[in-house]
Amino acid sequence: MDKILKVAALSIFTLSATNVLAASDTFNATLEVKQAISMSKTSNLDFGIITTDQATDVVIAQGDAGAAAFNITGGTGEVVTIAISNTNLVNGGNNVAAEFDFPSTLTLTGGTGELKVGGTARVASATLVAGTYSATVPVNVTYQ
Repeated sequence: MDKILKVAALSIFTLSATNVLAASDTFNATLEVKQAISMSKTSNLDFGIITTDQATDVVIAQGDAGAAAFNITGGTGEVVTIAISNTNLVNGGNNVAAEFDFPSTLTLTGGTGELKVGGTARVASATLVAGTYSATVPVNVTYQ
């Protein structure tokens, strides 16, 4: 009888331990699909024409005629984040630092928005030589 009691107790302990070591649950899988973002440039950033003896930086505000402009389309009411890195305008081996002014986010009212980009050409601290200084500047727009 003592052996039967021990076997029964061991069986209960084993079954109890098995139940503690195993569990199950579920999760939901979802996928959200957003309207694709598209962007088209309508104008480039134009710092204008200066002379080699220019002593002050050239500033183009976002609202100025020389500002770069883009039409952005996507989901109605969506907020997009804008990323643009500062760079150098290059003319052969000569450089002028360029810093850009733009909103960090833009709300797509009715699914569209206009992005305006101004900037500062740091000519005051550069050694200028005659020629055209330029850079190709990437603009990244992503849903927030």
